[in-house]
Amino acid sequence: MLPYASVPEVEAALGRNLTFAETLWFNYSATKSDYFLYCHNILFLFLIFSLVPLPLVFLELKRLSFFDSYKIQPKVRLSLDEMFRCYKDVMRMFFLVVGPLQLVSYPSIKVSLILTPHQ
Repeated sequence: MLPYASVPEVEAALGRNLTFAETLWFNYSATKSDYFLYCHNILFLFLIFSLVPLPLVFLELKRLSFFDSYKIQPKVRLSLDEMFRCYKDVMRMFFLVVGPLQLVSYPSIKVSLILTPHQ
């Protein structure tokens, strides 16, 4: 939970006006629990796991020759079906391992934040 109850209180503490995005986030998160906000990490991880590989998928599908010199196995070509099967396997592991681990790891993160001296 945030230690501030209103936008003017936050602006006074910061000594500046909040940006539009900061105001939106404050209005959304001010009354939410820390654990609920921590659970948002799963959404960010899902986006990272899904979007970061896309440039490599497009390069592989285009079959550009300059890209082969950077591959570990330059003669191996994967089809879209094989790449999609890999994505499904990764997402299965994400939902069975990474997501639950994120949800149950909150107490250890909270303890480490309490034990870490703040400046």
